[in-house]
Amino acid sequence: MSQVRKAMALAAMLVVLAFVTVASSGTVEAAGLCVNPGGTHGCYASIQAAINAAASGSTINIKAGTYRENVTVTQSVTLTGTGDNTIVEPAVSNPNPCTGSSLCGSPNAASNIFLVQANNVTIQNMLLDGHNPLLTSGIVRGGVDLDARNGIIENFYAGVFNNLQVRHVTIKNIYLRGVYASSGGTFTFRDNVVQNVQGDYYSIAMFNFGGSGVFANNRVSYANDAISANWSMGTQFLNNTVTQSGSGVHTDNNGGSGGVADLIRGNEISNCAANGYGIFVFVPYVSPTVADNDISHCSVGLAAYGEAAPVTTTFSDNTVNGMKGSTGVFITDDQLGYGANSISVVFLGNVIKNNAIGFDLERTVSSNTVAATLHNNDIENNTTGVNNNSGGTTDATHNWWGCAKGPGAPGCNNIVNVGGSVTNYIPFLKKPNGH
Repeated sequence: MSQVRKAMALAAMLVVLAFVTVASSGTVEAAGLCVNPGGTHGCYASIQAAINAAASGSTINIKAGTYRENVTVTQSVTLTGTGDNTIVEPAVSNPNPCTGSSLCGSPNAASNIFLVQANNVTIQNMLLDGHNPLLTSGIVRGGVDLDARNGIIENFYAGVFNNLQVRHVTIKNIYLRGVYASSGGTFTFRDNVVQNVQGDYYSIAMFNFGGSGVFANNRVSYANDAISANWSMGTQFLNNTVTQSGSGVHTDNNGGSGGVADLIRGNEISNCAANGYGIFVFVPYVSPTVADNDISHCSVGLAAYGEAAPVTTTFSDNTVNGMKGSTGVFITDDQLGYGANSISVVFLGNVIKNNAIGFDLERTVSSNTVAATLHNNDIENNTTGVNNNSGGTTDATHNWWGCAKGPGAPGCNNIVNVGGSVTNYIPFLKKPNGH
């Protein structure tokens, strides 16, 4: 064999040996950076070190293990774990350095597991636990000592950040904000599990302030406030499941800074905490839609509070299955400490059943108008079908009241016109409308 052929054969053999070595040892990673607890096999030992070394657009693969760090995301990166085997806990215990504010005046004032200050950040497939068993704060909620104030939060002091994506992440044992799009940018929070975010009255499991985006297919439990948006420029709340929480889903001041109307569709909310609300719309500037939601065993199923502009909120095809002493729907001009203003709502094709009061209408200022149109709803097995203290006429025609003879008839457990205002309910449906 010639010297040239011998050299070529030797080179080929070395390539094969190298491939076999890599395949058997697993020491070479796919394209991108990696993190493991020991910092072995060419990986970084901490998530922060990998982010600091990453170029914009990099993917960082975080191996199974427990990482105790407070991470600041300064690059457009994708952080991918292995599921609940990739655990991130805070290295610092500081869950409540101030009252109300999420960042308490400085991005480092509180303990944040992930502080995001870049566009195009994705966090996925991992577990964030705000309880570090090596630390003690003395603040116990849900039987767990809490060390982190926030799970994932944007550094809104540093600017507006867009396209924050959080997917398939479990976030639990957080004092104030589980996951928070706080800078006014865009976001997608999908397929996450958020548990035990109930540090105080201001605690919210999943929150958008001032931005636009999507909450979809998330599961929230044991939260003071489960999923909400304030000053939203267009938020979709789609197919989320909420249990054991003070409120399920709500939108506040939607459209006050521009944008489009929010959509709350396909959510399931059950077994609210004491005095808990299922879904409510508070002081809208545009016309949100609340449709196809299922609410059961909450003190108040659906609610609407005085609007900021002459708009109409539509509630359609929702089901509220109440409990002893509950209110199916509460409609008021009251803005809960921010004054009062007129309100207009339409309820079409909803099922409101098994409550003490089906629809409760309230007016707190005599010059305001509480305009409610209730058509083609099933309003059945409520002790009082409509409690109308709105000071005006409510159009409640073409509804099913639980029996063919109409509300107030023997065997029909609905009374209307309690309170002194007029409720027009004739003609009424003589059979259910298909629900």
